[in-house]
Amino acid sequence: MYTLSSPTVLATDAATRPEAVPVLRALSSAFRLTEDGALALAQAYHESDSQLLGVAWDSLQMLALATPSMPEALRAAGAASLPDPDELAGIRFGNAVHVAALVAREAMAWPDGTAVLIPGAGLVPASAAAAAAWVAGPWAEPELDSEHAQVLRAPFERATRSGTTVAEPTSDLYGPRGEAVLELIEWLRSSPFSADQLASVTWPVGVWSEAMHQAAWACLHEGRLRAQMRAVLDVTHEFLRNSPALTPAAIRCCLPTLHAMVARRLIGDVLEPQALGELALADVVL
Repeated sequence: MYTLSSPTVLATDAATRPEAVPVLRALSSAFRLTEDGALALAQAYHESDSQLLGVAWDSLQMLALATPSMPEALRAAGAASLPDPDELAGIRFGNAVHVAALVAREAMAWPDGTAVLIPGAGLVPASAAAAAAWVAGPWAEPELDSEHAQVLRAPFERATRSGTTVAEPTSDLYGPRGEAVLELIEWLRSSPFSADQLASVTWPVGVWSEAMHQAAWACLHEGRLRAQMRAVLDVTHEFLRNSPALTPAAIRCCLPTLHAMVARRLIGDVLEPQALGELALADVVL
């Protein structure tokens, strides 16, 4: 459901959560782990109560099974009237189990061996399980019982208290064009444009998605997929921090513009001219 090459789907779904800022912060930290941090996560996970973790993962899985995805919600509506726009915008394409599986598979090359079973991903290294749990807990709240969410967060929190640098903060994690991404984040902090202005940028049907697809392929070929994930998550996080009152529908209208701006900065040096021009529309209009 969620992939490393489609961070805009993940970030947009995260941005419509009731507690979007901590969810995006957790996702970002999971994709910028240090190797020492991953080893600390593995130790913290092994030191945790395995029975409590098992119950928490089971609860998360049951909740995921009971939560309809956006395609399912649309199919269920059928010929009946569609849900309220904000209700529909708050429905995600995937669930917490899908998010946990993505983190466990893709967040980094885990330095410890396979040892832990988690829903959606099977056997994964303990470090991967700790990072996945760290993200899955807040993603599933407030529907997930707060005690289960805290059990899932606990290994990551324990690792951060160990004194190890768990998540790397440096800008070079955005790839060779990281300075341009940092400039965009700084631009968002100064908030020169309103949400209405961001939402006013539109593309013909299919043009934006094709340009973003080309950007993802370029990131794959250049080894920048994780840089793309970090940049999209962090720009989305910064936008939400400065726009806390937006409705889910308004957020979904703004993010295509911002994510196009991210993609152009991140991979514009190697992108085909047509796709680059389509992505540049956001900057030109604004």
